[in-house]
Amino acid sequence: MRGGGALPIVSCMTSAEPGTRPLRESIRVLLVEDHQHVLWGLEKLIEGEWPRLQVSATASTLEQAAEALRRRDSDVVVLDVFLGAHNSLEQLAALAVASGAALLVHTGSRDPQLHRRARECGAFAVVLKEEPAEVLLKEIERADAARRGADSAGATKAAVEGR
Repeated sequence: MRGGGALPIVSCMTSAEPGTRPLRESIRVLLVEDHQHVLWGLEKLIEGEWPRLQVSATASTLEQAAEALRRRDSDVVVLDVFLGAHNSLEQLAALAVASGAALLVHTGSRDPQLHRRARECGAFAVVLKEEPAEVLLKEIERADAARRGADSAGATKAAVEGR
């Protein structure tokens, strides 16, 4: 374009295709992670899935996460279990569920007791940090669908399977 002005971004989407969400209904994801390089990578991963997914907020401390949850503007929370020396699961799970968001635990721990405790606290799934990015993305979508009631059979299956 001459004159150096940028063209405005205009959406041609008037209705969602089957199985997709219109732009205004992106899955809003709150990322809670205390390692900045991991948080950066998660943010880039979610941003790369726009318009299907979008980052609603990021937090690296319990206080930041609690503040973001009180705003109730997230559909799914991806939560690292340990923020520094704090067990975020015990302190944030109830707040996440009360906010109406689905909870996904993202951890490097393979401890089955921790995974069981995460599910007891309301986590839809536990995703290991070593798993491929596609697993996390799929679980975000499944958690949101279950939150909206669209995938109750999948949520039940995940709970039975221990995911």
